[in-house]
Amino acid sequence: MLVFKILSYRTVEASENEKKFVTYLLEVRQNSKEFDNDPVCVERRYTHFLDLYNGLKKEHPDLLNNVSFPRKMVMGNFDPEQISARCIAFEKLLKLVSSDYRLRDCPAAIAFFQDIELNEARKLINGPVKESTENEHDCKLDVALSVLETSFKLLNKVYTGRSRVVLGALCRIVACAGLSGAALAGPVERWAQLALARYETVSDFDLLVLYVPLLHTCISIWETLGRDKSKLVEELNNLRKRGMKVDSVPSLMEAVDGLSIATQ
Repeated sequence: MLVFKILSYRTVEASENEKKFVTYLLEVRQNSKEFDNDPVCVERRYTHFLDLYNGLKKEHPDLLNNVSFPRKMVMGNFDPEQISARCIAFEKLLKLVSSDYRLRDCPAAIAFFQDIELNEARKLINGPVKESTENEHDCKLDVALSVLETSFKLLNKVYTGRSRVVLGALCRIVACAGLSGAALAGPVERWAQLALARYETVSDFDLLVLYVPLLHTCISIWETLGRDKSKLVEELNNLRKRGMKVDSVPSLMEAVDGLSIATQ
């Protein structure tokens, strides 16, 4: 079981394009006999929780019959008592989601746990290169890598290790790392090895579309790090003999994006 806890909140002042709002710092950790030394903390807004609730209510109204969700208010949104009541409601909703696979697998739940960090990372990765120096671009990739790592750790707590959403997040980390030579100085090899290990027992054809691009990316990483790539090359050759297309395939990032679009 998971424990969801709103640790704190902060008010984000109004900007040119948006009114001020409250963000909630959400901690997610395992509830087990052994203490979870690696909890994950992410920020979410009221609208994110509202979208989650509405999406779940639409897909499984029967499962949310007894759920009371705080309504949006014209005034009083920044009142401490109102915020405290919202925190309790948010935690109860997330506890319910984590306890039922039907709710966890809903698009609204996946979006809640994934989209905020994913969109942030995409902006960093796909930002205009011409306006940035090579060093600035590598710095953006490093920040994107950190955001994706947080996203993976969160998804890996909520979903099974070889689920579509977790494998996609893991491959995206490897893909992001493969875009920058500077990023390879970090723990990229560990992430790449974890992705390869997770794929050892995967048989879902939809997920296998990521495997060949993953192998190609790992071969490039191994070459950069001076590692022995012979086993990875051998695996590609074995897949070729089995009739899989292993040449002229999309990049790993393109494959992950394609899988994400196809499952939305």
